[in-house]
Amino acid sequence: MMKSLLAILVATTLSLPTVAQDDAKAERLFRRCAACHTLDEGGRNRVGPNLFGVFDRDIASRDDFRYSDALLSLEGRWNDDAINQYLLSPRTYARGTKMAFAGIRKTEDRLLLIDWLKRKTASASEATPAVANDPDLALLPDGPGKQETFDGCASCHSIKLVVQQGLDEDGWAEVIEWMVDEQGMDPLDGDLAQTITDYLATHFGVDRPNFRQ
Repeated sequence: MMKSLLAILVATTLSLPTVAQDDAKAERLFRRCAACHTLDEGGRNRVGPNLFGVFDRDIASRDDFRYSDALLSLEGRWNDDAINQYLLSPRTYARGTKMAFAGIRKTEDRLLLIDWLKRKTASASEATPAVANDPDLALLPDGPGKQETFDGCASCHSIKLVVQQGLDEDGWAEVIEWMVDEQGMDPLDGDLAQTITDYLATHFGVDRPNFRQ
């Protein structure tokens, strides 16, 4: 029984896009921007300004960069919506802009890039772990190991997949071992691996009320 459940988990995991895959796609999308923009803290301005800390910053507000009149004429902050509209069509959002970039037409690609940029350009103090109102975190029952399990599992696949499973402690340990050996997950130290295994076996074991044996 445990082997069949593991096979289902493996097959479903392989069919889902992972955070790593999303990040790789976002990084490819950013290559069109990288010739003109840097992301790291203290990075140099190029043809365009360095983008570190750009989210929720006033538009055209870096003191060390000379902006075009088109951008200087804009008001507001670079929130998610403003950046989304700008990425869709820079020349429409800021008429007269000198930026040659034509834009990204697919909404999915823009949102993927925005999420990636937000993480890449955030300071350490802003890069906080998942909070209690995160919709995926809310799927996990409260208990010791909840945050560790979320951080460990959500980096590779949807929490919605995890909460559909029912394995005993050995089964969950085997899943974690498989993820490390076959899927490139970073190895967990002994205490962390045990914390996650204990949490999963407690809340998503074979005796869970809604699990069909």
